[in-house]
Amino acid sequence: MSNLEYLDLPKIPDYLLVDIYQTIRNTSAADRHSNKQGTDAEKTAAWNSIKASDKLKQFVATLFEEEHDVHIFVLSADLPMHKDNTRDVAYNYVLETGNALTNFHNEEEVVVEAHEIKQFTWHKLNVSNYHSVSIPNGPRVVVSVSIHWD
Repeated sequence: MSNLEYLDLPKIPDYLLVDIYQTIRNTSAADRHSNKQGTDAEKTAAWNSIKASDKLKQFVATLFEEEHDVHIFVLSADLPMHKDNTRDVAYNYVLETGNALTNFHNEEEVVVEAHEIKQFTWHKLNVSNYHSVSIPNGPRVVVSVSIHWD
């Protein structure tokens, strides 16, 4: 079973792409970890999590009915192997690929899946399994949606 599934959801419109990059540009370095205790990823300086604007949140709410959070991830270098601690599934939309590979690992740290995730396409990742991201040409910019747990 693959840890990646592409979703048939509308693309993020151009006016929101502009909004996303304005949000990135206007967010100070001190505010680039909006969830300070979620996963091992935030221990990596290459990982930046930025709160989405209200405009982006309103658009995403038309796609996901469940209660959710929306963040913009800016990844400047590789993310080491980890599991997300705050969610089992990530719904992502890649704006800049960074020529990245998203790798899934077994318990012995061996890569069992590697994916070049398509740009401008919503997808679902199983982030309860060990995964890493190799980014040879950063940055990698991703809109990430987390569905709230019960």
